Amino acid sequence: MLANPLLVQLRWFISLRWVAGLAVVAVALLDRFWLHWYQVDGSVVDAWIVGVGGAILVYNALLRVWVRRLIAHPRHLIVLSWTQILLDLACLTVLVLWAGGPVSPFLLFFVFHMVFTSLLLPQRMAYGGALVAIIMVVCGLWLYGTLPGSRQSWLMLAGWGITLLLTVYLANHITRSIQRQWRRLARQNSRIRRMSRRLRLQQQAMIQGEKMAALGQMAAGVAHEISNPLAGMDSLLQLIQRHPERQSPDQVSKLREQIERIKTIIRQMHTFSHPSQTEGRTVVADELIDDALRMLQFDRRLKRVEVRREPAQPPCRIHVQPEAVHQVLVNLVINALDAMEDRQTRILTVRTRRDGRWCLIDIIDTGHGIPDSQRNRLFEPFFTTKPVGKGTGLGLAISYGLVSKQGGRIEVQSQPETGTTFTVYLPVADAAASAK
Repeated sequence: MLANPLLVQLRWFISLRWVAGLAVVAVALLDRFWLHWYQVDGSVVDAWIVGVGGAILVYNALLRVWVRRLIAHPRHLIVLSWTQILLDLACLTVLVLWAGGPVSPFLLFFVFHMVFTSLLLPQRMAYGGALVAIIMVVCGLWLYGTLPGSRQSWLMLAGWGITLLLTVYLANHITRSIQRQWRRLARQNSRIRRMSRRLRLQQQAMIQGEKMAALGQMAAGVAHEISNPLAGMDSLLQLIQRHPERQSPDQVSKLREQIERIKTIIRQMHTFSHPSQTEGRTVVADELIDDALRMLQFDRRLKRVEVRREPAQPPCRIHVQPEAVHQVLVNLVINALDAMEDRQTRILTVRTRRDGRWCLIDIIDTGHGIPDSQRNRLFEPFFTTKPVGKGTGLGLAISYGLVSKQGGRIEVQSQPETGTTFTVYLPVADAAASAK
């Protein structure tokens, strides 16, 4: 929860008053032992001024305790603000009377207090604070018998009063402008936060949509993979039904084996399709690749392609969100399969290697390649080189974003009519730990 702005300003004002009280004491002591501004009863006046400085420190300590126990209610804050202002104005008036009257340098400090008054009080009350200051000084000079005796002195005192009112006006104007600007920025920040939340939700929906699109492309293969064990189970059950006396433990074991096969297929589908926000963990890159290829074994296109695996030696360990990298690998392999669908030579090479602090995963196809004019736009959302209705144009953009979140990047090299190589750069586990 944000602190009340007026309460923050009150606390800041109290912290400044410590400096002011100490400064009053220091000036009086300097005058006593060095400056000697007051030739008549100077030591007495200095003692009185030291007393005023001490009084400022004492009531400031009390105000500090008050602020700590204060409930941030507008009425309570206004009362505390008026209390501080009146105490300060009273101390300043006493200092003016003891240190030169109409020509006292302490008159200048009323200007600073008008700024504080404008910050702490509403506009009309701030003008009231300026009038209180003028009345206090004039009445004090009258009671002390030091009212100006010449027209010029009266004009100077009047100019001082007008200066206080103008200070309140200018401070109020600046304060209102700052407050309007702050409210405008607060509204803009609120809109930006709402838009950011909406964009995150849309991005998650897009990622989920790409997963569903990939599953849709594999749907026929999944159905085929599940139908095989189901057919085997059906045959065994028919055999048991016809000849129950011939039932053997081996038949039950085969049934359980086929059930486990179906469960494995369903588990792989669920793991890939279910939205996940897992934390990063250290895994072997080649294990993720093998999981992705096992996931794609249900895609009939993969069965028409020669798959070559070149694992890293020694194994390359990376600290990533496995599900995110798994989706990236599936997307890139599906793109490679699409690129080779109408080619005579269909070879998919998946290679892992280490280059310094990076683990590189190369996905190489022998497809039709990508023209130079299109290569720079591959990672743009909704840009696709596939025929209309066959690609969403989001797979590579989402993959690039997922890899970037892991602290990596994707690069592409391609030769038309020769093939394409996508290289995924991921920080190795020890490099990621040292970077943190």
